Amino acid sequence: DDISRDGGGRGDDQLALHGDGGENLGLAPGASAIVLHEDKVHYPSAEDVYGEGVRTAVLDEDTMDLEEPIVEPVKRKNFSLMRDENEEREAYGDGMIQKEENKEDDLVSDRYLASLVANETTRTRRSVALVGHLHTGKTSLVDLLIEQTKVPFSKGFGIHGPRSAMEAHRGGGPRTTDTLQSEQDRQLSIKSCPITLCLPDTRGKTYALTTIDCPGHTNFHDESVASLRVADGAALVVDAIEGIMLHTEMLLRQIISEGLPLVLIINKIDRLVLELKLPPDDMYHKLRNVIDSVNAYVSHHSNGRYPKLSPDRGNVIFASSMHGYAFSLESFAAQYLDQLDFDVEEEEDAFGSFKNHGGLGRKVTPEAFAKRLWGNAYLDPKTRTFQRRSNECAPDPVTGLSPKRTFVQFVLEPLYKMYTLCLGEPEKDVEKAFRSLGVLLGKEHLRSSARPLMRVVFRKYFGTSTGFVDTIVQHVP
Repeated sequence: DDISRDGGGRGDDQLALHGDGGENLGLAPGASAIVLHEDKVHYPSAEDVYGEGVRTAVLDEDTMDLEEPIVEPVKRKNFSLMRDENEEREAYGDGMIQKEENKEDDLVSDRYLASLVANETTRTRRSVALVGHLHTGKTSLVDLLIEQTKVPFSKGFGIHGPRSAMEAHRGGGPRTTDTLQSEQDRQLSIKSCPITLCLPDTRGKTYALTTIDCPGHTNFHDESVASLRVADGAALVVDAIEGIMLHTEMLLRQIISEGLPLVLIINKIDRLVLELKLPPDDMYHKLRNVIDSVNAYVSHHSNGRYPKLSPDRGNVIFASSMHGYAFSLESFAAQYLDQLDFDVEEEEDAFGSFKNHGGLGRKVTPEAFAKRLWGNAYLDPKTRTFQRRSNECAPDPVTGLSPKRTFVQFVLEPLYKMYTLCLGEPEKDVEKAFRSLGVLLGKEHLRSSARPLMRVVFRKYFGTSTGFVDTIVQHVP
């Protein structure tokens, strides 16, 4: 027994001498070491988890004051983006007049704009509240109007560059009326912001149009209510896909209670082409469904006191603020007939229609043509008269099919063709096709991506959004 005990003791000593915990015998390191309870490590340390270059702090409970935050927020000294501009204003006479520096890009001077606003009557000025649900394109629509008050561009992508053709969440658009830093960071309007612009109508007469960009979030509904109290009328912006939303109903009830004139703007119609990829006939029915739903809601809550909203009456505007156009049927008819004047002389075929004029004569006025661009209106290619039913018209001499609605034939199909050229055709074909429409494109345009190209094409083709001014002047007294 003594020998065995001595041998066991000498064996342990030999194991200890050969290595730490018997590494040479295949045992785990420290397997035979004795670790005290207070020295045991049950969880990895912060340095093991986050690494050596990370500074960590462990705080005990109730050791910090309630007023002291655990993570201090980033402090900003500038809450408004307008502060720098206000500091540059100087006193002149009885009022505050902004310096005339960097004003060479404006089409009209501030003095001329002030004369339109100072008019005692409302013949040359209007005030309209631009209201709608969240992310319906109200701020980008104001940016489009601001861009049209600058000197027309001949090269490049406009005063805002290619980013004006991008969505807000991707950094697109200047969002001029979002004057707060938090509005730019959150990419939504928080406070109402008015801006007065000098805009022309279709006849070329200029008006001082004060547009109040109102927030679309329901939490800031009070801002829209306050704007409706001071405005002459309301321009309701509706998404072409979403239609009437929660805040849209709240705004319609407020507009009806105030008794304000109402104008409807269907924005983002490009989504029906690029996202839903609807055919032109289905796109017409979708737009009509949006208009009918707004009319039904207004008629129900106003007991029939409000006039019907309809494009042929001139109180509905179709727009795509991201692609840079907004038109009414009358302004589109004027644009269409002006474009036909650039064609060669008429050539009459066997059916009595004019190939270059799409079956229209030169005596058609934009007002008369606009009234026949909506609803069940069909152009007979043989007699060149408008009919209410397609079966009363002669078949198309080329396709042999019945003619389509005038809105589809003269409005939607040309838009679809322009989108198709911008998206999938070679540069030579795009340049040649748009040159025939009076749209001249440079190499920087043709070699750019699709979105900047589409905005440049539509901005140059439609020009100033005179249809928006016509609608406001005629329906907002």
